[in-house]
Amino acid sequence: MHSPPASPSASIRTILPLAFVTGVSMAAMDLYLPAVPALQAGMGISVPLAQATVAVYLAGLAGAQLLWGELLNRLGPRRCVEVGLLLLVLTSLGCALAPNIETLLVLRLLQGVSAAAATVVAPTVVRATLADADVVRGIAAISMVEAIVPAAGPVLGALMLRVTDWRGTFWVLAALALLLLPWVVKIAPRRLPGLNLEHDAGYLGILRNRSYLRLAGSHALCIGALLTFLASAPQLLQHTLGLGTAAFALLQVLGVGSFMLGASQSGRLAAHLGHARVVRLGSVVQLVACTLALLAAWSGQQLPYAAVAAYWMCFCGALAIRGPATFVDALALPPAQMGRATALLVLALLAAGAVGTQLVAPFLGHADSAVPVFAGVLIQLLVSAALVWRYPVVQPVKA
Repeated sequence: MHSPPASPSASIRTILPLAFVTGVSMAAMDLYLPAVPALQAGMGISVPLAQATVAVYLAGLAGAQLLWGELLNRLGPRRCVEVGLLLLVLTSLGCALAPNIETLLVLRLLQGVSAAAATVVAPTVVRATLADADVVRGIAAISMVEAIVPAAGPVLGALMLRVTDWRGTFWVLAALALLLLPWVVKIAPRRLPGLNLEHDAGYLGILRNRSYLRLAGSHALCIGALLTFLASAPQLLQHTLGLGTAAFALLQVLGVGSFMLGASQSGRLAAHLGHARVVRLGSVVQLVACTLALLAAWSGQQLPYAAVAAYWMCFCGALAIRGPATFVDALALPPAQMGRATALLVLALLAAGAVGTQLVAPFLGHADSAVPVFAGVLIQLLVSAALVWRYPVVQPVKA
C-alpha cells in the first residue's frame, strides 16, 4: 500500500502525541508496580490479592485488543483515542478513590481495557498516515517510548511513594491522560485515509494472509523472547549470580540504552539495506548472542554478569533494528484491515510472552536456571527467524 506523502514536521506532529499516549497507557502498569506493597499494607490485604491488581490489568489489556481492533473502523481513530483516554482518566480517578479491593480490581480491569486503545490505534495511524520513508521511523519512535517507560516507570513510581501513598500513582495517571487528551484528539484523524469498508476486513480474512501470519508470528515470538527473559531475569540474577535488584536495574538501563541506539538508526538502515536484510541482520545478532549466552551457562562455570549484560544489550539493540521493519511490513494491508491486524499482532505477542514466561518458570529458583531460560528464549528466536528468513513478498495494496 502506498502511504500518502508527509513532510517531516507532519510526521513529528503525528508521532509524538501517539507515542506519548502509548507511554501513559503503559505507565498504568509500570508506574504502579512499586506501589503494590504499599497497597497491600494500606488495605490490609494478602499478597495474592495485591498481585491480582496487576494480573487483572494485563487481562484487560490483552482481552480488549480485539475490541479496539473492531471499533477502529466503526468509530475512527479520533473517537477511539478520545474514548480510551477518557476511560483511562475515569478509571484512574476511580482507583485513587477505591474504598476496597473489590472495587479496585474491577477498575483495574477497565483500566487495562482503556489502555488497549493506544496499543491498537497508535501504530495503525502511523502506518496508515505516514509516507513510506517515514513509517519505520514512526514505529521506531513509538517503540522508544515503549522501551523507556518500563525502565523509568518503576523508578519514578518508587520516588513518588516518598511523598504520597499508592493512591497518588493514580492521581498522576489521571492528570497525565487528561493533559494529553486535547493534543491527541486534535491530531488523530477522524478515519483512516483510504478506508474502504468493501474490503474483507474481518479477522478470518486477515488470518488467510500468509505474509501477515509469517511477519506477525516472527515479531510476536521475538517480543515473546524479550518478555520471557525480562520476567525471568530477577530470579536468574538472584539464584544463579547471587545478585540483587541493583543488578537488574543496571541491566534495564543497559538494555534501554541499546534499544534507543538501535531505534535511532532503524529507519536509516531500513532505507539503505531494505527491510528483509535489516530483519535478517537483527535475527542473526539475537541468535548469536543467545547461543553464546546459553553455551556460557552450559559450561558449568559461574555465569558472569558481563555475559548476561552483553547478551541483553545485543538482544535489545537488534530488536530495535529489526522490530519496526517487521511491524510495518506486517501491516502492509488495506486500511480496513489495519486495526484488526494490529490487534491480532499485539494479542499474539502478549500471549507469546505469557506462554514463554510460564514454560521457564518451573526451572527458576535454582543455581542452574540460566540454561532453561536461555534455551527457552533461543527456541522462540529460532522459530521467529525461520518465519522470515525467506522474507515474505510484501505486495503494495491499493486502498
